[in-house]
Amino acid sequence: MKRLLIIATAFLIGILAMNSCVKEYTITVTSNNSEWGTVAGTGTYLANSEIVITAIPAAGYYFIKWDDENTDNPRTVIVNGDKTYQAIFSNNPNGGGQGGGSNTSVTFSDNINENTTWPDLGLDVDYIVEGWINIEGNALLTIEPGVTIMFTGVDGGMGVGENAGLRMVGTADRPIKFVGPLNNPNNGSWNGITISSKRNDNQFEYVQFLRGGSDDGNWAGVVHLRNGHLSMKNCLIDGSLGIGIDCEYEDSYFTAFENNTVKNCAATPWKCEYFPAACKNIGTGNTFVNNGFNMVHIENSAGTLEENLTLHELSIPYYFLQGTDFRGNKTMTIEAGVNIVMHMNEGINVDDECQFKAEGTADKPIVFRCEDEDEAWNGILFRSTRNGNVLKYCQIKNCGAEDSWSRRSCLYIRSNAKLAITNNVFGSSNYNGVGIENISNWSNVTHSGNTFVGCAGGNVWVESEGDYNGNHYESGQILTDLPE
Repeated sequence: MKRLLIIATAFLIGILAMNSCVKEYTITVTSNNSEWGTVAGTGTYLANSEIVITAIPAAGYYFIKWDDENTDNPRTVIVNGDKTYQAIFSNNPNGGGQGGGSNTSVTFSDNINENTTWPDLGLDVDYIVEGWINIEGNALLTIEPGVTIMFTGVDGGMGVGENAGLRMVGTADRPIKFVGPLNNPNNGSWNGITISSKRNDNQFEYVQFLRGGSDDGNWAGVVHLRNGHLSMKNCLIDGSLGIGIDCEYEDSYFTAFENNTVKNCAATPWKCEYFPAACKNIGTGNTFVNNGFNMVHIENSAGTLEENLTLHELSIPYYFLQGTDFRGNKTMTIEAGVNIVMHMNEGINVDDECQFKAEGTADKPIVFRCEDEDEAWNGILFRSTRNGNVLKYCQIKNCGAEDSWSRRSCLYIRSNAKLAITNNVFGSSNYNGVGIENISNWSNVTHSGNTFVGCAGGNVWVESEGDYNGNHYESGQILTDLPE
């Protein structure tokens, strides 16, 4: 009897252990638009069980498919993990860009506060947005290839809230389009898209923004990052009464920016409030044409590099309104072919800890110049003591804003700075080409093949008296070339 009791107890313990190991998963069923249709089947289920999920279209609407392209309804699924299934409803019985059926566009005037998908309805205009709408809360709006969205007026646009997301991935053959009213073919016929979210879902590919930009204010781009992050590839911005793209506030930047075109904007194609954050991750293949101020306009410079930064060659210059400092224990790299334009009386400061590499080529020099050739900027004040600093095939011109130690030369080299200077052109300058603070530390600098052009006060200015390589130099001495 005792033996049987022990066996029964062990069996019961085994059964309980097996039951405790049974897994459960959550199945979530959603609708792309709750006004078009509802769903059933959300719940927690045992692993490997079979359940049924159902899409129930509202009157006048149609179930098109599930978001994984399955068209069964009701649909049987096997529970093998936490999953979400979204039902795609449409007012077009064929949906998905098939055409036919209804010729009625879907109109939105209210904010979006749940995950929503806008499929291609196969119409000239698939969705009409009245006024400005926001994507709120944790909602994600997904817009599928081939969709055209029309705004009804100059106040029309879309905002993406701090925790929301906007994913628009078209194709070369079926781009997503944003347009203004069909009876208004002018630039500025609608406003723009504002991103205040840092979600990885924020992704624009093959999207066309046509004739937007109704607000010509300081921070009112057709695509406006407002403390937001965005990946943008193969997109077109064509037409604006103001700015094409802007990055407002210090934490606004693109996670990727490649093969985009910005054209026909009355102001600048791209405006950044703060450098360097706004200029990171700028890739290649971008085109900027026929814009009013055809430069990347950088308003302010926070300066400190939080990470290594590379300025890639663009088809337009980078314009610094307030000069810039390169600070921090990171590397600042400027690629061959980059054109940097400075506002008059402003300058570039390369601080002690920053490694600075500006390496052009004979065919693609790096150019540093003033915005107005009849005016002057301060030049480069070089303090960095890092190894590996390079100025190669650079043209530094329109310098010498005033007769002071830090503003009279195209390049002013502080006492302990380390730098290799090769094949550069210095000048024109109202004063000097190169200024040397302490000639006694000149051994930290290597140089060859440099040229001086139009330096009104002399090519090289020695600020402080000292000895170098067996020669004595006086304070204020002017040299025709860099000391050997």
